[in-house]
Amino acid sequence: MHEVNSDQQQTRRLSLSLALVAVLMFGFGFALVPLYDTLCRILGINVKVEQVTLAQINAAADAQQVLARDVRIELVTTVSEQLDWSFYPLVKTLSATTGDSNKVLFYAKNNTDHAVTVQAIPSITPTPGAKYLRKIQCFCFERQTLQPGESVKMPVVFYVDPALPEQYQTLTLAYALFVVEDPPG
Repeated sequence: MHEVNSDQQQTRRLSLSLALVAVLMFGFGFALVPLYDTLCRILGINVKVEQVTLAQINAAADAQQVLARDVRIELVTTVSEQLDWSFYPLVKTLSATTGDSNKVLFYAKNNTDHAVTVQAIPSITPTPGAKYLRKIQCFCFERQTLQPGESVKMPVVFYVDPALPEQYQTLTLAYALFVVEDPPG
């Protein structure tokens, strides 16, 4: 009889331990996003590009007494392996004058036989230069859904802040395209 109670206690302890591990794992899953954002901010990697308005651009231009200069902008794209899409910039490089707005187009085509929803994740290198490239309009701000065989030209309107340190002569704007969901079709 003593062994049965001991077995029951061990089973109860094991069940409680497993439940505790499950709760901790669930909590850790929720903590990953803020933890990731905090680490990226501290390490200066994967800096998020902020959306700005034309009024902010004009205010920044008025506030800056820096001479305009040209910066080389390189445009790069990658597509998730699970995604059968064509995706590329219509221009691979351009010269952008600091303080002036620029518009570039990206071509996207759904090569599948079903509708697909994607999200473009931007990144800018070198990382310290990321805070000086300001997007006004970008397809990356929203999910994109294309029907089978549908293609589209997607704009990005941006400017380079005149306060960009002289050491940065080239900025690379990269987009990675990932499947978000397949809408019911």
